[in-house]
Amino acid sequence: MKKTMALLMLAAVAVAPTFAQAADALVYADVLSAYVYNGLEYNDEAVFQPGLDVAGPLGLGYSLWANMDLTDNPASTAPNTSGEWSEVDLSLSWAAPAMGPVGLSFGGLYYIYPQSGSTVATNDDGTVATVSQAPADGSYQVYAKLAAEDVFLAPAVKFCHELDNQDDWIVLFTVGHGFDLADKLSLSLGAVLGFAGDYYVETNYGSGAGSAFTHAQFDAALSYAVTEKASVGLKGSFSTLLDGDIRDDVDAGGVYADKDILFGGVNASYSF
Repeated sequence: MKKTMALLMLAAVAVAPTFAQAADALVYADVLSAYVYNGLEYNDEAVFQPGLDVAGPLGLGYSLWANMDLTDNPASTAPNTSGEWSEVDLSLSWAAPAMGPVGLSFGGLYYIYPQSGSTVATNDDGTVATVSQAPADGSYQVYAKLAAEDVFLAPAVKFCHELDNQDDWIVLFTVGHGFDLADKLSLSLGAVLGFAGDYYVETNYGSGAGSAFTHAQFDAALSYAVTEKASVGLKGSFSTLLDGDIRDDVDAGGVYADKDILFGGVNASYSF
């Protein structure tokens, strides 16, 4: 099943040019001061994160997203691999026909970690001697999302399940709103709250706290429309771990640098 899903996702990317002719597509790229995911700081130095989102006919869609560390940061989850891809995500999705103000969608993701198995040997003075790269196996996730459309703050709830274990799940609650500040200038605000099960908390946060509210993140994005299709902007976010036991365990684990993270950067996008 997992190999089939991966092949389907790779096939979707392969036929992207043909599919995109009958679809709405967005290509974008971020340069951020850190890579943060669900409250965990995977890299506390600069990263490059490009992506492609395509919404096609019959509610079908796919996306491609990747992360590249821009520095040889030994504290990164893919240490000392500057200029190489540390993560590539492929996803397929389907949006059900409209049900009034509520939208329902389903999707599957394949996470690839090309550098996660890498090991670093250092000299006596702490400088890097060699980097042994050993690509890690990917992981798989399925999700279901319920979102209120054309409603103030656009509230949504997304249930995510990792296929590695039947007890591996996290629920994300989101709200967001956009404002037109000027003719070509807009501001978007958003917030995310996470609640995860025992197994997800243990394997991702290294904590035995059990089911808990894991993290909250607050986002702001300022966008300027250069043309009807191209825009540039600034992004800023604040992420924090919520549960006290999770915070203590993350601190004791020593893998992630911070529990409260302020990060941001620049963005460019083009729609076609």
